[in-house]
Amino acid sequence: MDKEKKKGFNFFKSFSSRIIIIALLIICTAILSIVVPVTLYTDIVVILLLCLVAIAMCLKELKDRKYRLHELSNNVDTIFKESLDLVDIPMAIVGVQGNIIWKNNVAEHTLPDEYIEKTSLKLASLKKKSPNSSLLEELGNGDVYNAICNEIKFEDFDCMLVSFIDKTYEYTLKQSLEDTRVAIGFLFIDNYEETLQGLDEMQRAEVSSVLTKEIRSWARENKGVLARLDKDKYAIFIEKKYVDKMEESSFDILERVRNVTKLTKLPITVSLGISYNEETLEERYNAGSSALDIALGRGGDQAVVKKDKKYDFFGGSNAGLEKTSKVKARTMAQAIRELIEKSEKVYVMGHRNSDIDCIGAAVGICKIAKFLNKEVNIIVDAKCNASTENILRKIKEENGYQDIIKTYPDVKNDDFTNALLVVVDTHKKSYLVEPEMLDKFEKIAVIDHHRRGPEFIDNAVLTYHEIYASSASELVTELLMYIDGIDITPNEAECMYAGLIVDTKNFMFKTGVRTFEVAAYLKKFGIDVAEIKLLFQNDFQTYVSKVNIVKNAEFLQDKIAISVSEETHHDMPIIAAQAADELLSISGIQASFVLCKVDDVVMISGRSMGDINVQSILEKIGGGGHLTFAGAQIAGVTLKEAKERLLDSINNYLSK
Repeated sequence: MDKEKKKGFNFFKSFSSRIIIIALLIICTAILSIVVPVTLYTDIVVILLLCLVAIAMCLKELKDRKYRLHELSNNVDTIFKESLDLVDIPMAIVGVQGNIIWKNNVAEHTLPDEYIEKTSLKLASLKKKSPNSSLLEELGNGDVYNAICNEIKFEDFDCMLVSFIDKTYEYTLKQSLEDTRVAIGFLFIDNYEETLQGLDEMQRAEVSSVLTKEIRSWARENKGVLARLDKDKYAIFIEKKYVDKMEESSFDILERVRNVTKLTKLPITVSLGISYNEETLEERYNAGSSALDIALGRGGDQAVVKKDKKYDFFGGSNAGLEKTSKVKARTMAQAIRELIEKSEKVYVMGHRNSDIDCIGAAVGICKIAKFLNKEVNIIVDAKCNASTENILRKIKEENGYQDIIKTYPDVKNDDFTNALLVVVDTHKKSYLVEPEMLDKFEKIAVIDHHRRGPEFIDNAVLTYHEIYASSASELVTELLMYIDGIDITPNEAECMYAGLIVDTKNFMFKTGVRTFEVAAYLKKFGIDVAEIKLLFQNDFQTYVSKVNIVKNAEFLQDKIAISVSEETHHDMPIIAAQAADELLSISGIQASFVLCKVDDVVMISGRSMGDINVQSILEKIGGGGHLTFAGAQIAGVTLKEAKERLLDSINNYLSK
């Protein structure tokens, strides 16, 4: 009973309770003045007096609290202070605002006040999210402390007792172990055989000797162990701290090897893949090999470092050297033929928003399957752009193609047992017309020409990935060239030829000797160039939209054009790509970027004359492609936000 009385008495003693009572009196007086108007003036006087009393109480409370805080800092229990002073750990009592109330002798002589206050504020913020939080914070002189806090209550004040556990030794040891972690990498001379062709025996020996000397010298400078696996491939074992050093120099071995070019007719480049995060050496070995594959899949002349689940890229400024040997094309033609022959059904699928090159490559694979008497289907978007609809309408005129062009809902209930899925013009699962469809097949083949990114369909039984090629249609046509007895109709040839035209911009970009050989091969089957030109015709509104994009372009450093279109034309991705091409025709423009929005996705088309790597720029914001043409899709952002990301990526690229 006494406790209850005391509790009630304490209620009236507290500052907050008194303020509440005064507030209630003010409200009651105000109500009384309304109910009994006669007492209005008296009530106003009472309300003013109560307000003055409340203000006076607040001022007094602030003064009292400052006084009590001061008293607290001077009068913390002497035994408590002495006990903490005996502990050989820096400790401090800190207020909720980070102000130091008291600290023991160890903290007084080892930790500056600024460090204690800053660390305590961070710790207080962490404790709001997790009560058991601790904070590892570096002092600045190399010492590292793990800060741990316990809440303390003194009357009306909430404080923290912060203990600083010295973790310098453990941190230094951990850092040393991390720095000496063994990284495993592979170095590959991209074009060893092609470079040595045409050189006499003396020149070959000289080039080989200079290359070997340069590579071994680089490994020795970085305290690495180099093992030659083949005439053009090395394995390197090196500590992580030297990998960090290589990153700081952007892997200067790339430039050092390129300097050997003066001895040869063709440029010499190397590719490098390194990994160090995996737990076992076997895992690092496999990850390093995969990193090298990515470097080669992106055109070579670059280094790829695998870090956890992401990759860092260095170099990669060349467009990829065209391979003169056709051995791989002939081997792949035989392999794809055997795969199709052993399958009951064949499905061909490309990327979302399929373009003419994607459809042209699909038609080529479809032709091989039909030649081998296999059931085949081409999976396309439910809604296609005008150019794609034109080419689909054209191929449907061909006998036997009327019922093979389908959407995912048409085939999702099919039996995929012993069926083959051929993915064309992309190597990324997330870019497919229907990504979920990939999981339904045991046999998958990938045919693509885009520079390889971190995301890759790695469970394919056959991968034909050549970034030197101008288009997927070029790669597929080369396969057709090595299948004896196949007869291509004019419509089929025109579809693949149109794919060449789209991706080479009328044979202006990324066009090699083999591109023209493929074009000549297709021309033999009765191509009508005028018919192909009709596929690319635009309506008047599309033409106006393209002109407006060019008209509204902004220029960065007088060499990069950027335009944002807010139009909602159903063919905006195609219009944006065509507008980006048009912007390159402006004098002095080396690269162009056009942004548009389709539903909730901002689409960016990038084009370049070759001096600026648009693939490198767009890759930083989730895109990809080639040095001279690339694209990106960013979901859930506005056009303004996407433009800001693009500008940041461009500025980072230009600052290198």
